Amino acid sequence: MRNWRHLPLAACVALGAGAAVLGYGLLHQATTDLLRHEARIDAEVWSAQLSKNTSELPALARGSAPTAATLDLLFKSRQAGGVTAFRIYNTSGKLMLRYGDGAGTTANGDTVATLDPGLAASIAAKKSSATLRRGSGDQATSYASSNVAIRDGGTIVGWLVADVDQTRRQAAYNALTFNLALLFGTLLLVGPFLGYRYSTRQKYLVERQIETMSQRDQMTGLPNKASFLKLVDRQLLQTEGGTTQCALIVCELTDAHAIDQSFGLQAAERAILVTATRLTEIKPERTEIAALERARFGLFMHGVSDAMAVLALAKELTSKLGYALEWQGEQIGMQVHAGIGLSSSDGKDAATLLRSAELALRSAQEQGTPGYGFFNPEIAQDARRRVAVQKAVADATANHSFRLDFQPVYAIRTGELNGFEALIRLHDPELGAISPAEFIPIAEQSGLINRIGAWCLEEACRIAAQWPAHLVVSVNLSPAQFYTGSLIADVRQALDQNQFPSYRLEVEITEGTLLKDSELVLQQLGVLREMGLAVALDDFGTGYSSLSYLWKFPFSKLKIDRSFVAALDEAQSARGILRSIIKLGHGLGLSVTAEGIENTRQFETLRELGCDLAQGFLLDRPARIADLAGIILRNFAKGLTGRTDATTERTRFPSTGTHNG
Repeated sequence: MRNWRHLPLAACVALGAGAAVLGYGLLHQATTDLLRHEARIDAEVWSAQLSKNTSELPALARGSAPTAATLDLLFKSRQAGGVTAFRIYNTSGKLMLRYGDGAGTTANGDTVATLDPGLAASIAAKKSSATLRRGSGDQATSYASSNVAIRDGGTIVGWLVADVDQTRRQAAYNALTFNLALLFGTLLLVGPFLGYRYSTRQKYLVERQIETMSQRDQMTGLPNKASFLKLVDRQLLQTEGGTTQCALIVCELTDAHAIDQSFGLQAAERAILVTATRLTEIKPERTEIAALERARFGLFMHGVSDAMAVLALAKELTSKLGYALEWQGEQIGMQVHAGIGLSSSDGKDAATLLRSAELALRSAQEQGTPGYGFFNPEIAQDARRRVAVQKAVADATANHSFRLDFQPVYAIRTGELNGFEALIRLHDPELGAISPAEFIPIAEQSGLINRIGAWCLEEACRIAAQWPAHLVVSVNLSPAQFYTGSLIADVRQALDQNQFPSYRLEVEITEGTLLKDSELVLQQLGVLREMGLAVALDDFGTGYSSLSYLWKFPFSKLKIDRSFVAALDEAQSARGILRSIIKLGHGLGLSVTAEGIENTRQFETLRELGCDLAQGFLLDRPARIADLAGIILRNFAKGLTGRTDATTERTRFPSTGTHNG
């Protein structure tokens, strides 16, 4: 098996030897081409220089004898540039002058036909060229010949040919070729050994680097979640069965997202880095820290004997890590929460212990102060319930398995049926009936509320289209529906698809809808009013800003919160509060609805106070679709007054509606 491991190395040696031979041939060819190229340049330069520095060339080409100055120039050019010979031909290709080659200045009648074929061809074609030639006899071993046209006033009257000695240059190039080939061959033969060792070393370094990177958080340089969990598992195994316990604290920079939105990504990353630095400085001995997520960190404490010491550390973390950060001249507030998990009670392995600490962290974030706390088993139960409800909501959204029930709304004075409020219901095969108070917030946080709201609008309009034309249907809107940008389109589609008149559709919003971005909400409500819809302000009186919004937007209706109706049985002041709300609504031109009426006394009081509409268990419970026809027909046969007078006071029931029941 070991011999197989060395096969790549042997192959590299063989390949290197073959490449050395091939490289020598290529290098020799390359130096020959370079020599030819430089020889041509030299010849062309000397021909051009001679043509430039003497004005007698046209006369010489016509057969005139050279002057002493021209001969001197030819002599100096030969000495300076290693020119073997100069020759001048006329346009007919007859040699008019030869200087050099031991012939002095002669003209023996040779023609260009005696030149190199390539040179002769270029002269015949009236083009300048150069070629590398081999000498014979006493001529230079290697020389370059070039021809340059001799012009007189722009007309070619002859040709100047220069032969430049290249013997020394060729010898130097040959020596260079040999030395380079020798060096190249040596490197190629030794290279595989060096390359093999280098590649092995590099592979080792890269593997170490990859291993290090896989265990570190790239932003903070702290150990990452995977390596942290491995460390925690090892420590838990070592302390298993002992008298001491371990603790895991998860702390998070809660404001990281807000800092990103307000000050930018760089500020958020700076806040995270500062938090990591502070954490490193605060951590006590025998404590390991790690970066779990972008702004979440973990601390693992070994051998903890006192749980209160862990709590004290969590308190210190939330305090010191929460110091303000200076950024571009501004002070950025930083809020940190922490959750604690103990190995003795909250998890025997790293994953379970971490999950417990994270649940404790979430609980601390939801409660606000003090911002830290231990894991509570009830938190895990709530988390499991939340996950199960979230799955039920997702399944119901995908399968359209929600249900709408409808609670009648009556005119309190005449007893006439005014319409119905649509109330969404969810029944899961495993969880059973789930209250809207539980699944609506989960739907909002998971981003599904827009699809659910659009379904409610369409379904309510579809069902109400089968009722008598004077009955209206009311649909509750979630605040999140106003922020998606599709609410108006969803309403239009529900109306158009069912050919449902807009005046028969009423939408209800709570005061909380107006708190986040009131201008955005009011603009959309204005569009809905222009479309002909009625808009009711639900749960009126429970918030702090109702009055400030009533004059900003012309609502159609106020719905008195059920808590004020229930208070009629307990507090004398409730009657006065209800009277004020009803008068306020009437003073603004709004109708007033009381919800949650459960006994005759409440009903009679509200009728005496002038309330317009009423709904509650006393009058009718939320009904299934199949029961609506009976309610509508019964209303035609018997008025509300007669029915309520004959109704004995009923037992109160908890609300089962989204906002009312």
